[in-house]
Amino acid sequence: MTLGNMRHLGVHHLIATCLSDACRHQGLIDVSKYPDDTEVPSFASKVVCAKCGARGRHIDVRPELEGAATSGKPDRKAVPLKPASGLY
Repeated sequence: MTLGNMRHLGVHHLIATCLSDACRHQGLIDVSKYPDDTEVPSFASKVVCAKCGARGRHIDVRPELEGAATSGKPDRKAVPLKPASGLY
């Protein structure tokens, strides 16, 4: 899925989840300023968990669908993605 496909469905944020069993930290990523042809899975390599330092295959990134289903405003604060700066 691309960000363009996601936006067409009314979704403008990704949820990043640390897959470490001891951590499971989650964060909301605002991707509204990234190009439409950007693939959603590509963000996993750009995020580092701020809680435990996990990265790469230990991070799962998916569209944040709850914000689209509700008023379009996510329950958690969305922040801009900064390469390797932490899982939000």
